[in-house]
Amino acid sequence: MEDNENIGSIGGRVRAQLLSRERRIEIARQGADKRWHGESPKVLCAGELKLGGVVIPCYVTVEGQRLISGRAMQEALRLVSEENPTGTEKPGSRLTRLLNNKKLKPLIYKDKSPDHFSPVLIRWQGRTINGFNGEMLADICEGMLQARAEGLLITARQEIVSAQCEVLLRGFARVGIAALIDEATGYQAIRPAEALKAYLETILKKELSPWLKHFPDEFYENIYRLKEWPWPGMSKNRYSVVGHYTTNVIYQRLAPGLQEEFEKLNPKDEKGKRKHKNFQWFDEPGERLFAQQMFTVLSLQRAALRRSGNKWHAFLRMMDEILPKKGTTLPMFPELEDGS
Repeated sequence: MEDNENIGSIGGRVRAQLLSRERRIEIARQGADKRWHGESPKVLCAGELKLGGVVIPCYVTVEGQRLISGRAMQEALRLVSEENPTGTEKPGSRLTRLLNNKKLKPLIYKDKSPDHFSPVLIRWQGRTINGFNGEMLADICEGMLQARAEGLLITARQEIVSAQCEVLLRGFARVGIAALIDEATGYQAIRPAEALKAYLETILKKELSPWLKHFPDEFYENIYRLKEWPWPGMSKNRYSVVGHYTTNVIYQRLAPGLQEEFEKLNPKDEKGKRKHKNFQWFDEPGERLFAQQMFTVLSLQRAALRRSGNKWHAFLRMMDEILPKKGTTLPMFPELEDGS
C-alpha cells in the first residue's frame, strides 16, 4: 500500500509538470470551487443599482442579506481614479485601507460590530465576489462627513471621498422618505418595479447638477480666495492670469495633448479671442470626463481653503497628487494611511 501511495504521488507530480500553467491554474480554481461550494450564502436575486453614474452590482441572499460588491462600493465612494479604476491593486484594497484607517475607523464603526464591516464571500454566475453589507455604504458616508467636520481628513483623496459621501447621503435620505410614503399609502404594492431605483438616479443627478455646469461661479471665486485676492463677483472681468490657471488645472490634466488640439481647433484671433469655448468641442464621453474633473477640482479647492499657510500652493500640491498633468509620473492619488 505504501509503495502504491508513493507511485501515485510521483505520478501526480509528473502530470503537474506536463500541464501548462493555464491548465494548472484552472484545475486549482476548480478544486477551490469544490471545497468552497456550499459554504457560502446562496444568492437569491441580483441586480444593478446606479449611484451617481456608477453601476453597482448588488445581491440579496436567501438569509436576507443585502450585499454590494466591494469593488463597486469603492468606485461609488470615488476611492479610485476614474482614469485607472483598478490599477495594480487587488479589488477592494482601497476600501479595506479606508476601513482600517486609525483616525477614520472609530467614526465609521461607532458602536457597530466588526462583523458588520466584514466581507461575505458569495458566488454568482461562476465568479467569487466580496459582498459587503449595503448599510455599510451609509455608515462610511456618515463617518467621512463627521471626519471632515472635525478636520481629520489629511489627504486630497479623502476630501474627494467626503464630497462624494455628501452627494450619496442626500440621495439615500430622499429615497428613504419616498419608500416610507409608498409603504404608508400602499403604493409599494402597485408602483413600477424600477420606480425607486429610477427615482434615486434622478435625485443623484440633481445633487450633482451644480458640478455639471462647465465652470461654476464657485470655481472662479475659489481661485480668488486661494490667492487671497478680493472677489469682485462674476459681473466684473477676471484677472487674465485666471485663464492660465484654468488651463493648468482643467485642460492640461484632462487628457494628453488636449490643450494642443484645442489650439488647432479653436485658435485665438488677432485680438486674442477664441470663436468658441473649448468645452463646446466635447462629445458625450468628454462631457462626463469634464464633469468628473470639475467635481474633483472643486473638492480640492474647498479642502485647500481649510488649510493654514499658503492655500494656493496647498491646492496645487493636491492637484499634482490627484490630477497630475498628463505625461508626468506623479502618483494618481496619495495613500489613505495615516500620516501620508
